[in-house]
Amino acid sequence: MPFDGIVLRTLIKELKDELSEGKVERVYQPNQFEINLYVYRAGKTKKLIISANPSLPRIYITDKQKKNPDVAPNFCMILRKNLLGSKITNIYQEGLERIVRIEFETKNELGDIEKKYILFEMMGRHSNIFLIDSTQKIIDAIKRMSFENSPRIILPGAKYDLPPVLTKKNPLEVTFEEFCSFFESSNRNLENILTDNLSGISKQFAGEVVLHAQVFEKNLEKSDLIRRIFESLRELLYCIVEKGEILPTLYTDRGSPVDFYVIDLKSYSNFSKRFFQNLNSCIEEYYSKKEEYTIFIEKKQHLQKIIEQNLKKLSQRYEQNLQKIEQAKNAELFKKYADLILANLYQLNTHSNEFVEVIDYYSEDLSPIKIPIEKDKNLKQNAEKYYKLYNKLKKAEEYAKSEISEIESELEFLYSLDALVEKSTNIEDLLSIQEELEKEGYIKTETKKNEKRKDTKKFNPHHFISSDGFDIYVGRNNIQNDYLTLKFASSNDIWLHTQKIPGSHVIIRTSNKEVPEKTLLEAACLAAYFSKAKHSTKVPVDYTYVKHVKKPPRSKPGFVIYDNFKTIIVDSPESIDTFKKVQ
Repeated sequence: MPFDGIVLRTLIKELKDELSEGKVERVYQPNQFEINLYVYRAGKTKKLIISANPSLPRIYITDKQKKNPDVAPNFCMILRKNLLGSKITNIYQEGLERIVRIEFETKNELGDIEKKYILFEMMGRHSNIFLIDSTQKIIDAIKRMSFENSPRIILPGAKYDLPPVLTKKNPLEVTFEEFCSFFESSNRNLENILTDNLSGISKQFAGEVVLHAQVFEKNLEKSDLIRRIFESLRELLYCIVEKGEILPTLYTDRGSPVDFYVIDLKSYSNFSKRFFQNLNSCIEEYYSKKEEYTIFIEKKQHLQKIIEQNLKKLSQRYEQNLQKIEQAKNAELFKKYADLILANLYQLNTHSNEFVEVIDYYSEDLSPIKIPIEKDKNLKQNAEKYYKLYNKLKKAEEYAKSEISEIESELEFLYSLDALVEKSTNIEDLLSIQEELEKEGYIKTETKKNEKRKDTKKFNPHHFISSDGFDIYVGRNNIQNDYLTLKFASSNDIWLHTQKIPGSHVIIRTSNKEVPEKTLLEAACLAAYFSKAKHSTKVPVDYTYVKHVKKPPRSKPGFVIYDNFKTIIVDSPESIDTFKKVQ
């Protein structure tokens, strides 16, 4: 993510326009890395987010609200004590580094005006937020550090020093001679040479400089290559930093945020783009989408893990029951042993051998058979032992068959949920699936007694229009699958589902008209896509009229039986972008 020094320089100009001379009304700390400053200016209150999150350090203005803890953390209390009622007098950057200094004018206990500063260092996992006084002493920091785990002391009372890694050249000030020296002994690629030697330059911007320089001509002299890159760098920086010629751009891939920058990057030409009038709006949209996407991915992975764990347990139970059924194959032999011992009881002598030989009345030739016995038991007791083994194995077999039937139903249910989780495109879909898992007892409910959950049972299936103008609906979860098939669809609508493959129910609204083959093929392709057979070839899809689809009593959500069906073989599409989607 190129929140580099160039982006920061542009953003600071916007922050100064929005916040300068503004009064700090409120201060919150919603989590361990983030502070929120509410600044009142020109009749409006602006919320400034500053986050030292190791993976996503950021700063921008937003209208979005977050839940704050009931008890404010210590750093938040110190910020309130020192900054509430203060006025923002300046916001600036250290060179072209990713370091922001916000200057506040406040009054001390005697009424004298004092300067205090928030220092925000955007340094990846070393990101930090400081509150310092006018003598550069640290009042506190959101992350305290001692010499044991940091090259600097970051503790209250210590002197604030800039990070020791700031040894790169400022690209706004570098001379051509200094620039040439970067290339003297380096064998690295051009982008890395720029990022290794210049401050505030991201790999994305370095790549843009190289592309803009057009250095990929054959037989280009090294001196000409260096000069082109230098001139490209100066030209881009002049347009962005000095002239303010920016085009804030958000890049997405199938709706998920990829990146943003102050100009349209040629290297991101394969992504979808959205342009903004100002950089702050672009950054706010990026992080809002990023946060939503992160929450979505975390929830998706959480549900997939729960389903996977339960599938593993069920598979183990399934194998154990299969073993019991296999063992029960000996039950009839044990009953035979018991019957033969009793049938020959008065013809046998008590002895200490490990087996007895008796006539096998079950064989056609009445041939003798040897039966193992326990020497410490008499013959009648051995027969009773074999009857007990027989009864035990038969009961175990009966129970195992019953268990296997239930396990197969559970496995089918979980595999269908797994397919639905994989196809989910928003958090609402996942919450609906989570409710199914909670209802069936696979996970404990996460809703607290006094907490209201959003209504995730709203019926909003995927809706497509076929090439022939027919409505095609696809369920997003098993509850919707049931509703779609059993209540929403008419008896003469067509129902489709992948054959013996977990997936969504698909309905073609026929309106009592004959459905063309092309519409049937398109609906079958959607059934294949919204199933475990996604991106597979030769996927069998069953279809029939809805009137031939039934739901067995007490069966799990999404489970149905059907007859009078036909099967069509289709290839699952790589994407559904070519289908006309209504919602």
